[in-house]
Amino acid sequence: MTLSYRAMRVDDLPAALDVRLSTIENAVTPEELERDYGVTPASVVEAMRSHVKGWLCEESNEVVGFAMGDAATGEVLVVAVRPEHEARGIGGTLLGRVESWLFSQGHEALWLFANPDPGVRAHGFYRKRGWRATGRMRKADEVMALRKADAGPAAAADAGSSGGG
Repeated sequence: MTLSYRAMRVDDLPAALDVRLSTIENAVTPEELERDYGVTPASVVEAMRSHVKGWLCEESNEVVGFAMGDAATGEVLVVAVRPEHEARGIGGTLLGRVESWLFSQGHEALWLFANPDPGVRAHGFYRKRGWRATGRMRKADEVMALRKADAGPAAAADAGSSGGG
């Protein structure tokens, strides 16, 4: 099957939330998203109308992955892929689009929260792409950063553009 990528729209949020709730590692419930992170469908819609942008991946018109970033802070907010679609390059492609867009917004360094456990796939996923632990923690997550100078070729090359759609 063919994968297609495009910029997210507000009406994609239910499908994106379904993808996020399907993840096995770093699993979360809607109640935990709201309680621990202040994330609700309404808060995401409001953010998308001002400073947050995302991209998604579809296969046969089904959303199988998405990623979002915050232009106000330079944070990569989420990268999520349905478990049955992992290891196909979807997460890396989506992350690259968010990185490119955030760099194009003038950020010299980006950041995100990640599980510090080496047994979790995200641990190697980000490090392989140039992200480095900062030594700072928030609750059980480590703060990771990516400097523009250390970004992969795709993110660095596209930093002057809007990141596509």
